[in-house]
Amino acid sequence: MPHKLNAVRPAGKDQNSLQEQPEQNPSFQKPRIPTSLDSQTAVGGPIELQYCTESNIQKAIQWFAEYLRAEREEYHPIARPLTGQWRDMMEGYFEPALLDQVRVLELVDERVANPWFYPKAREKGFQHLPDITHKAAVTFLDVVVFNERMGSRDLFHGLVHAAQLRVLGVAEFTELFVRGFLRARSYFLAPMKAHAFALDARFAGNPGVRFSVEDQIRAWWQAGRYGAVTFHS
Repeated sequence: MPHKLNAVRPAGKDQNSLQEQPEQNPSFQKPRIPTSLDSQTAVGGPIELQYCTESNIQKAIQWFAEYLRAEREEYHPIARPLTGQWRDMMEGYFEPALLDQVRVLELVDERVANPWFYPKAREKGFQHLPDITHKAAVTFLDVVVFNERMGSRDLFHGLVHAAQLRVLGVAEFTELFVRGFLRARSYFLAPMKAHAFALDARFAGNPGVRFSVEDQIRAWWQAGRYGAVTFHS
């Protein structure tokens, strides 16, 4: 696999393969936080806790959207379609069109680097930025990139974000994500992220009991649980 210039290479990283079989019972994977109750408390409230101006918030939204698009273009050519037992495991939760479109990639001897805009964001007052290099996986639009060996629960979580992007569109997803992150003062409690944790916990806790992830996303969106979008010209 070609080495990616914007990735980091940890020492002693074992090589993995997408040919590995998925776990038979996703509920045996490591516990996740937050709970669904945590996700409810992450919604609402004025954006005043990180002391960022509206112009800087808009700049951060722009950077985030550009980052997702650029990383997607970087990884898509070397990622693979979701096939076999992995695809079978996700059917019934996600729309067939999304499962046809999505690509997955396990990095070997390297990890996704933190976004290029982090130093600028910190200068503008943004705090609690997540360390991407320590995340199990990152979703770049319709490409899920794994820093570690692909597991069923991490795959499900990544696909939830791909479904959010599909339902909301990139512009609304990025604005809701950034504003939710600022309200919650936590990457994990941002409503967009908290909902993905709640859904992957439901998936792991009730193996084989299918539900429509897109319906869940639309319900949260329409109820305003992701927050409100304010577009500026």
